[in-house]
Amino acid sequence: MRSLDKTSHARSGATFLFAGITATFLTLLSTELAASDDKLSGLPSLVLGGQTATAQTFQFETPFNNLVNAGPLSIVLEKTTLDEVKTAFGGTLRSRSVEGLSIGWLCYELSTGDLPRRIWFVANGRDASAPAEKAVTFISTEEVSGDADTCDTPIVALAPLLLPVPTLKDGTEALEKRFGAGPKQGMVRYAHEQQGEQNTMVMQSLVYRLKDGHIDGIAFTQVTSK
Repeated sequence: MRSLDKTSHARSGATFLFAGITATFLTLLSTELAASDDKLSGLPSLVLGGQTATAQTFQFETPFNNLVNAGPLSIVLEKTTLDEVKTAFGGTLRSRSVEGLSIGWLCYELSTGDLPRRIWFVANGRDASAPAEKAVTFISTEEVSGDADTCDTPIVALAPLLLPVPTLKDGTEALEKRFGAGPKQGMVRYAHEQQGEQNTMVMQSLVYRLKDGHIDGIAFTQVTSK
């Protein structure tokens, strides 16, 4: 794959198709809801809250395989529902909704081995489905330290979570090999757009957080826009 160049087209296209998710999340954040301490935090909060919108953005030519092998469950973005994830791994489904907008998520804390981490499965959008019935559109995993937020221990092993792209324990070299470019520090976004069925546009977005050349957080999304 050729080296990737940052372009305004890549940034504007990714921003346009990603705007639906961000707008949903920001609306829910800014609206008084039923009393609850549940909230998205960490990398998901940054990405869905729009705080990574200014990250260096590259396009990639070949979309990643839209399949995540998570032990006993194979998760397909935009198809596997939160209810299916909950059935496989247990935990508490958390959600917020207002005026037709809703977001639901499951969060798991893993402390196995030498890589304490948190994994989020998120579904959101504007439709009539209950949160549990919504398909997962966003998965994030990040290294953690200290006390965790309100996350659950899965009832079965989630490790290893096999991702179709570079992930935790990888670094700048792996990003350069897969995408042609990669920073050593901070946030970077990789985006791919392609025409879908019935005049839709399918957008895949990968956001990485790096520290000293080491990936310590990743969030990836698939959204189909009409």
